[in-house]
Amino acid sequence: MSGGQKQRIQLARAVYSDADVYLLDDPFSAVDAHTAAVLFYECVMTALAEKTVVLVTHQVEFLTETDRILVMEGGQVSQQGKYSELLGSGTAFEKLVSAHQSSITALDTSASQQNQVQGQQESDEYIVPSALQVIRQASDIDVTAKGPSAAIQLTEEEEKGIGDLGWKPYKEYINVSKGAFQFSGMCIAQVLFTCFQIASTYWLAVAVQMGNVSAALLVGAYSGLSIFSCFFAYFRSCFAAILGLKASKAFFGGLMDSVFKAPMSFFDSTPVGRILTRASSDLSILDFDIPYSMAFVATGGIEVVTTVLVMGTVTWQVLVVAIPVAVTMIYVQRHYVSSARELVRLNGTTKAPVMNYASESILGVVTIRAFAATERFIYSNMQLIDTDATLFFHTIAAQEWVLIRVEALQSLTIITAALFLVLVPPGAISPGFAGLCLSYALTLTSAQIFLTRFYSYLENYIISVERIKQYMHLPVEPPAIIPDSRPPTSWPQEGRIDLQDLKVRCLFSTVS
Repeated sequence: MSGGQKQRIQLARAVYSDADVYLLDDPFSAVDAHTAAVLFYECVMTALAEKTVVLVTHQVEFLTETDRILVMEGGQVSQQGKYSELLGSGTAFEKLVSAHQSSITALDTSASQQNQVQGQQESDEYIVPSALQVIRQASDIDVTAKGPSAAIQLTEEEEKGIGDLGWKPYKEYINVSKGAFQFSGMCIAQVLFTCFQIASTYWLAVAVQMGNVSAALLVGAYSGLSIFSCFFAYFRSCFAAILGLKASKAFFGGLMDSVFKAPMSFFDSTPVGRILTRASSDLSILDFDIPYSMAFVATGGIEVVTTVLVMGTVTWQVLVVAIPVAVTMIYVQRHYVSSARELVRLNGTTKAPVMNYASESILGVVTIRAFAATERFIYSNMQLIDTDATLFFHTIAAQEWVLIRVEALQSLTIITAALFLVLVPPGAISPGFAGLCLSYALTLTSAQIFLTRFYSYLENYIISVERIKQYMHLPVEPPAIIPDSRPPTSWPQEGRIDLQDLKVRCLFSTVS
């Protein structure tokens, strides 16, 4: 490193220690005037504005910003006071400042003459009388050239999606993983599982009314239908596991390929925590949570539909209440999903700072202990964890909010079904079908809560697809070998320097 870089690192370490008093021994001597101005205003005058700073310097242009000046001559303090007091004392300090301003005026005059030769007319009101203003204006122009924070902010804000993406992330999940067959098989297996489940309960309702059915036939048929439903439940889980495995491989391969080929500017502006969260928690969600949530949503949806159909077949009057309740639940759930989706997106952006802070603290643990900053780092880490946990808590609270309302709405359907079963004339409905209707009505609330819970999970989990896709299409570095731009065949394949009979000697020349 150069001397200027070393001084800037030492200055940063000093600020990092968060002390009360700072002793700065000419920290701007090894840097150019522009960098010195930036360091002085951004570090000494801003970051250390509330601190006591003792600055030893030869830069006269910074003296106007000081509270008190001590002039050293021959290793002793010759003068002390404020800038205005020393400037009017007629001593060596005034001569030093006057000489500095004269040199700046000479530079301004030569620059003005050069501009006049080039035909650029300058007004006298724009002539800067002091080097301090020249450097400050140059610093302001450079800093604000690309916006208020473009020159000082290297790390970019994390990209976050907004609004409802519809079916797009689901299609991307299926297309990238090439799991259309597994997804279709999972849905078909769930439909067949539900059909055999309904058939087994329907067989019990019918067999009870038939007096010539033996106990062996009753139990055997019911057991056979239940075994078939278990087989299809097993196939559903297998298809979900295979879908998750294919999705994990496809997304992980695409993510790693894109990140490894990304330019260095991407790593300069992206904290490592953002990459780690996508390669760990988000990929874990794609691997396990999303496929099984899809299977459970299909399970809950089919169970709710079949339950309402069975209840409507026995007592059609229940549909008068079930349909408005279903419409109301859809409205409530959409209202919840809009808020839950943004909470999950915000929660995704709060995980990266926790991981990034922890990894950087581990790497710099020696420096942290050396500056006795352990407690401060623990407190900062706890603040980041609290921020992440707060969003997670609100996500769970919003989910419980919608579940309470769904349960209350489904209770209306159950009460209506039970009321109609009691009020129907005797003999209109057989006892077996009445029991079948009531048993399905009692499971409607649990099925709807099951559907709502895992649908909410799925809506939250699918955000991980959106987050990983953000890093799967990064700009790539140019390829090492470009087939259309190869050198001619006569070009050497490798470079080499051969030294043959080389003789070296020192030539000492005398100067008279």
